[in-house]
Amino acid sequence: MIYDDKIFGDLCHKEFLVEREVKKLEEIYLEEVLPEDPKPEDEIEFTFNCPLKFHITSGKIVKDNREIYTFNIQERKTQWNDSIFNFSEIIKIKIPPLKENGLYQIHLYEMNEKIYEQYLSIDNFEAPLWSEESIIYHIFIDRFAKDEKEVEYSENLKEKLGGNLKGILSRLDYIENLGINTIWISPIFKSTSYHGYDIEDYFEIDPIWGTKEDLKKLVREAFNRGIRIILDFVPNHMSYKNPIFQKALKDKNSNLRSWFIFKGEDYETFFGVKSMPKINLKNKEAIDYIINAAKYWIREFGISGYRMDHATGPDTNFWSIFYYNLKSEFPETFYFGEIVETPKETKKYVGKFDGTLDFYLFKIIRDFFIGKRWSTKEFVKMIDLEEKFYGNKFKRISFLENHDSNRFLWVAKDKKLLRLASIFQFSINAIPIIYNGQEMGCSQYRDILEGNRTLHEHARLPIPWSDDKQDKELIDFYRQLVKIRKSHPALYKGTFIPIFSDMISFIKETQEESILVLINIEDKEEIFNLNGTYRDLFSGNIYTNSLKLGPMSAHLLLRIDH
Repeated sequence: MIYDDKIFGDLCHKEFLVEREVKKLEEIYLEEVLPEDPKPEDEIEFTFNCPLKFHITSGKIVKDNREIYTFNIQERKTQWNDSIFNFSEIIKIKIPPLKENGLYQIHLYEMNEKIYEQYLSIDNFEAPLWSEESIIYHIFIDRFAKDEKEVEYSENLKEKLGGNLKGILSRLDYIENLGINTIWISPIFKSTSYHGYDIEDYFEIDPIWGTKEDLKKLVREAFNRGIRIILDFVPNHMSYKNPIFQKALKDKNSNLRSWFIFKGEDYETFFGVKSMPKINLKNKEAIDYIINAAKYWIREFGISGYRMDHATGPDTNFWSIFYYNLKSEFPETFYFGEIVETPKETKKYVGKFDGTLDFYLFKIIRDFFIGKRWSTKEFVKMIDLEEKFYGNKFKRISFLENHDSNRFLWVAKDKKLLRLASIFQFSINAIPIIYNGQEMGCSQYRDILEGNRTLHEHARLPIPWSDDKQDKELIDFYRQLVKIRKSHPALYKGTFIPIFSDMISFIKETQEESILVLINIEDKEEIFNLNGTYRDLFSGNIYTNSLKLGPMSAHLLLRIDH
């Protein structure tokens, strides 16, 4: 069964991708920077793709309005593009090391006229070391817990049901016992809707979700348990009820008008939703406002970073500015983007985030484990190629379900598949997310797709807290899986070594340890020949020579003669 939650939308359609390539070639665009995330000591090579209407003759590197370096075009290459059935020009520019950290701009000129501008962040920023060992628990605050009680179900799932920060605080024992060390909370700012992705005030918490004192207490109590708090942040759009937008809407002469993208009486929005006007993040005042809001919650409340909503909305110049400013002041914070894109496009955000939610991985895991779309050899090869494509510097964050998708169990109808997919997820370097309730066996009572409509709230049902509503065996499984991952660095930072067999098989290896991962998703027994002595990390059993895998079973095997 192949099931598509439509998360990728038109990206899965070749016609859309061709159309996008055509549109891209209407303007100059930066195709590649080498190295991808340049440091002060690096020589840098830029590759631009230029349509016929432009002829670039020279350029400048600028910092703080000062000219740092000028250059002429060193290399031109003619390229034929099938998508536009025409030629374009590829130009390469090489510059010496810029030597100092900072935000730079690349200006390109046609004769004496500037026709292009691109921001470039030169820095030594890295994802913080603590992120490498993170296991993230994703909480949808309005549906998680209300004070010390369960959030009551309502027939109207589009209204705020009142889950709050005190509810998260009351469940810290549970989260700590799972072994979680990072919590990501959906937006908590003053908001028009139950989901929080339309913000009315970036500097206030919505009263129904709690107070600033509640947040301070949660961050403090969580940190004392070794748990960091990450918030969901929404820079691309705000609520139409936000006073900033209301002033811009009502007064055409207001300076705030340029904070948005008005076209006559109309304005640009988030996917056509009129209640979510898009912020013009090319406007310096708007950029400063968003950056100051992001800094405020880190500085005043001690949060450890942000998941950035709809990161493909603002252009990459904004993200260069945002990331440089935040990491300069708070280098130990962690930023990952919701980048629903092809891997090729996603990689363009290297150096602009610490990492990304891996939507491609989400899709192929579900397509394989639930849909059995590929052979095990093809699946392992895809994982191997993706590992090599991204490398380990740009952190990928893996998930089996989220607040925008059907629950894994709703689609799979099989807890064994959920276990097997989770074992795979926790065995690769991508940072794993557990979506609240996933570990309890939470599902839903209807699909999120209804014709052309997407009813996300059905994947956002209240979390059950009474013992009779939870799968204790599944919770124990996740507790053990989390403990195994945290205890064995090979699982979260080891080299991926594929083994092409009739089951999912690969080795994760560091200098200190080697772990053999075997996952049999078939309803028949399989035999795997071993080349050493291994201890099963789940059962403690010792295996040599060969291992008989039962139907729908998995083993994480630590080599003990390594």
